[in-house]
Amino acid sequence: MTVPPPPPPPSSAPMQPMGSAAPQNGMGTAALVMGILQFFCLSILGAILAIVFGRIGMKRAEQGLATNGGAAKAGYILGIIGVVIWIIGFIFYMVAVANGSK
Repeated sequence: MTVPPPPPPPSSAPMQPMGSAAPQNGMGTAALVMGILQFFCLSILGAILAIVFGRIGMKRAEQGLATNGGAAKAGYILGIIGVVIWIIGFIFYMVAVANGSK
């Protein structure tokens, strides 16, 4: 009498279906991080990167390739706010320098 072999042990990690890829959330996350860090240490460079990464992240979310469209949009908006603040500050600085040299 032959006994069939025991079934394999169940896998601890869930398997993804073969046709679906993992969401590409890197750009949205990077946009949000750059949008926040621009106020502390990255200045205009962080604002520009937040705008670029945010736009890419929003497009990926619209295409269904990413699931964090809200984070991408928040980073994009923070980047725009940062650029506006930087431009206003630069204008004030230039006016102060022009008035101080008289």
